[in-house]
Amino acid sequence: MVTEPHIFQAEIVTSKAVLDKIAALRVTAWRANGGELPSFIERQDIHNDEHEKHAIHFAVMRDERPVAAAKMCIHAKAQECPDPESLQGYEENLATPIATFSRLVVHPDFRGLGLPALLLQGRIAICRERKCGSIVCVLEQQSRMREMEGLGFKRLGPTKIRYLSYVESVVYMLRM
Repeated sequence: MVTEPHIFQAEIVTSKAVLDKIAALRVTAWRANGGELPSFIERQDIHNDEHEKHAIHFAVMRDERPVAAAKMCIHAKAQECPDPESLQGYEENLATPIATFSRLVVHPDFRGLGLPALLLQGRIAICRERKCGSIVCVLEQQSRMREMEGLGFKRLGPTKIRYLSYVESVVYMLRM
């Protein structure tokens, strides 16, 4: 765990080299959670997946490597969003354009430093700039659910699919 003082900031990244490091960070972070890996981890392709290619990727960097990362996509309708089946039944709640927040990961050594909040602030700022109507995300962790509710996100309900067999995936939404 990192304990020495350091000023962190989230930044948009486009470099292929950094995106490769983000893909590796995702695996490291998910494995550190113990237990089952998310079902999509085996098919993640940060350069060729249709949503990864147009996504806006954010990272918190330390010594030229990402220690936290997240992505967002913006779409005109729910059916175009990543994993649209996760939004099934909630489409009428979503104002367009729709921003989807996903793939938030923090390296195990950098947890507890508030890095998810930096990534969230950066993504919300882009949503405001681009005049998104709503933001959606799918969450499994209770602590993240409480954090998002504290920011005004509303729990819409469980997804029709599960990304992890042992916990419910829940859709959260914020109207902009």
